[in-house]
Amino acid sequence: MSLVQSVDNVALLPAYLAAGTAVLVLLVDLLVARPRVTAAVAALGAAGTAVGAGLVGAAGTRRTFCVGDDCSWVWNGRAALVAVVVALLTLGVLAISGPLLRAGRTPPGEYCFLLACAMTGGVVLGAAGDLITLIVALETLTLPLYVLVGLRRGSLAGAEAAVTFFVVSVVATTVTLLGAALLYAVAGTLHLDRLGATLAARDDLTALPLTTVAVALVVAGLAFKVAAVPFHAWAPATYDGAPLPVAAYLSTASKLGGVVALLAVVQRALPGEVTGPVLAALAVLTMTVGNLVALRQRRTVRLLAWSSVAQAGYILAPLGALALAAGRTADARAGAYAAAVAYTVFFVLLELAAFAAVVALRPADG
Repeated sequence: MSLVQSVDNVALLPAYLAAGTAVLVLLVDLLVARPRVTAAVAALGAAGTAVGAGLVGAAGTRRTFCVGDDCSWVWNGRAALVAVVVALLTLGVLAISGPLLRAGRTPPGEYCFLLACAMTGGVVLGAAGDLITLIVALETLTLPLYVLVGLRRGSLAGAEAAVTFFVVSVVATTVTLLGAALLYAVAGTLHLDRLGATLAARDDLTALPLTTVAVALVVAGLAFKVAAVPFHAWAPATYDGAPLPVAAYLSTASKLGGVVALLAVVQRALPGEVTGPVLAALAVLTMTVGNLVALRQRRTVRLLAWSSVAQAGYILAPLGALALAAGRTADARAGAYAAAVAYTVFFVLLELAAFAAVVALRPADG
């Protein structure tokens, strides 16, 4: 029997729409060169991506890029939810970017193109079925943000924030990739479900020190992305130096991507007896430090940044608790994961609203 299967283009339609939006924005900016038209095309593309993702998700689970039963692309209800939320967050950030673009210090074509590229990474992230696709999608979501943070001309604070964000994110990605390589060395696979089944069936693999190191590296690398303590130091400085709409995107879409990636590996791939203590410790530290330091802030953006750090702890708490409770039923674990996703979705929407209020009060700082 042939292991090669045809590509399901319907399952890939949301990714096509998101990537097509980025290409179309570039062409419109080149041919028309009118900022309002460019922003309108980006907004329509984001709205179309959200609609397309919802329609494909409503039709049931679809898989492609499969080798046997292992698939690198799995489009289901959760993937559709992530794609819709990321597209709506992109649309919301475009809506509050008017003062930033009108100020003339940020090129609108590049700005909208980079947002569309980040949206493409977020759309792919929810459907990732293996660690390589997951990490590449997460970096596709993050890489444009390095440029967006420092895109405002003449802003020294933006340049410093961009360098800080870039250096920390590169280190985090390196750590995650090293953990993924070690997991492949241990289990011989990178597909999430196959990896989880292999580690669950082989107690000798789970007990290996190499497995513990690999899991710790993957969790630590992804903890950088959600700004969990002690991997949080980049967040306040980056948010404060970035333009307000970009800080809003960092605090919402980027954090959602980190949570989705962490949730995918914890739920489907990594052994709970190893991830449980790590996630529980991260949750306690993040909730405590984030809230205590937020009490001392006098700048609104830094207050929102530390609030975002604290919220990461609330998101991680049920993951750590359920991973520690190995005797819990599958339904209980699924309920906890669903609760973490629901909390994250409501948080990012409210966080975007908070940043929109700050932009309305301080349009000159956009």
